[in-house]
Amino acid sequence: MTAKERGPAPAAGAGGPLRGPRGGLTTVTPGGLTRVSTYLDEAERSAVRARAFAEERSISDVIRSAVRHYLRIK
Repeated sequence: MTAKERGPAPAAGAGGPLRGPRGGLTTVTPGGLTRVSTYLDEAERSAVRARAFAEERSISDVIRSAVRHYLRIK
């Protein structure tokens, strides 16, 4: 399927489905977050879950904080 056949993608931040880099649909939350899947081994999953519980935060929030820290982005 070509870009022309797919039609224009909704504007970023519009919420709802967008086209990813390979042309497939992706979901963007109303807050502008894009869903990403990743795989963790048991030790990583356990550590992230324990940190989230201890800090009363979501697992996603802990992972986003770790990524921002590692990549030195705000």
